[in-house]
Amino acid sequence: MSANSPRLVTIAAYPRKLLKLCESQWQIPPEKLLSATQLSADSLSKPEFLVPMSEVFALFMHAQQLTAAPDLALRYAQCLPPSAHGLLGQATLTAANLRQVIELYYEYMATVAPFVLMHQSQRLDRVILALELFYDLPMDESFVMTLLLATAFNICEDFLGEEAERLSVHLMSPPPAFAEALLSHCRGGVHFNASFNGLSIPNDILDRPIASADAQAHADVLAKINARMDVLLARGAFTDGVRHALSQQRDALPSLNEMAVLLGLPVRTLRARLSQQGCSYQHLLDKERSRRAQDALANTSASVKAIASSLGFRDSSNFSRVFRRWTGLTPLAYRQAQRRAEH
Repeated sequence: MSANSPRLVTIAAYPRKLLKLCESQWQIPPEKLLSATQLSADSLSKPEFLVPMSEVFALFMHAQQLTAAPDLALRYAQCLPPSAHGLLGQATLTAANLRQVIELYYEYMATVAPFVLMHQSQRLDRVILALELFYDLPMDESFVMTLLLATAFNICEDFLGEEAERLSVHLMSPPPAFAEALLSHCRGGVHFNASFNGLSIPNDILDRPIASADAQAHADVLAKINARMDVLLARGAFTDGVRHALSQQRDALPSLNEMAVLLGLPVRTLRARLSQQGCSYQHLLDKERSRRAQDALANTSASVKAIASSLGFRDSSNFSRVFRRWTGLTPLAYRQAQRRAEH
């Protein structure tokens, strides 16, 4: 899946911060940095304005070339306290506790990093938040993950204070040239060459009250974010993410409940998001089953019965009926047609 998809957008606050950083630290004029994109200073003047992610990536790659700074991702992340994230930042600062903040980012990740899936799991006395890219990005994954996780640490540190020392940042990449600076930024809690990219958070700090919590202000800003999410959801980014998650499953395809667990979302939220885009999980599941069935029939010698079983069908006759609905052909007729086409 390509990051050039027109469905992939983010808010103008992020490229705008990069322009300011490059101008202040490397004296690079905004117009020089913007010359590699279709963006203009005017188009970035409103922080909540939606801009294509493809243009934002182009801006970052140009910044990497012009600055030649190995620690650009970290320097940029240091410019992003919660208040820099627009409406989502306001919602973060008015949330009741860290648990609510985590739920917030699960719910509204498409407004800050629409190319990322976040998975949540429990390990002993810690919550693990693992990040996974689900688009083919034009940028190095270690750069993107360093930026995202250093920013996530910023957000947590803003209201955790000294307790932030108990957080752990995990990066699958080896220590970079600026490893000491990154360790300092994250208060020493960085693990390189890790098994996942993400954050590890002790359970006992999840429910610590946030000093700036304000239930009414939180509800008000969520209403504004929901209006913005309607625009983002209409572009299909969330459906693309679920479709990608299905395609990455190597074993049996997950049920709706299992997919909700995989994505770290309540079942009702997963169902509602898909419904907002005129889609359903069953539709995506059938599309993936159809794709796998066609691939197996065309490229393997597996029996129809074996293929049906691998896709969760109780018997081959039911599979044949459904496959005919998908393609207009029976499984055997489809296989024969594919073989004729090869000769």
